[in-house]
Amino acid sequence: MKKLTLTVLTAMLAMGSFAQTTATAEPTAKTQGMKDVRKDTRDIRHDKGIRHYEMKHGDKAQAKAETKDIKADKKDRRADAKDLKKDGIKHPIKRADKQIHRENERHEKH
Repeated sequence: MKKLTLTVLTAMLAMGSFAQTTATAEPTAKTQGMKDVRKDTRDIRHDKGIRHYEMKHGDKAQAKAETKDIKADKKDRRADAKDLKKDGIKHPIKRADKQIHRENERHEKH
């Protein structure tokens, strides 16, 4: 009887300690969504630069491919922004632009 009581008490304490531990910090839908919008925005800017370079140097086929890539990135960004608006974030694309700007300023100072 004594062993059974100690076993039950130990099991209850173990369950209690597991219940109090926090899970690892996983990114929430909002943070992951904003990260996706920032990545898409950076991709769009990068692709526009490449497209400008290709047009300047006469490679119209490559420029056309970059234009398709830009359109796909914009489509992804709009879809992510729509999801973020449902999550309660106002103006996610504008917010992402500001976040990118702040991050770039921070890197220029160092």
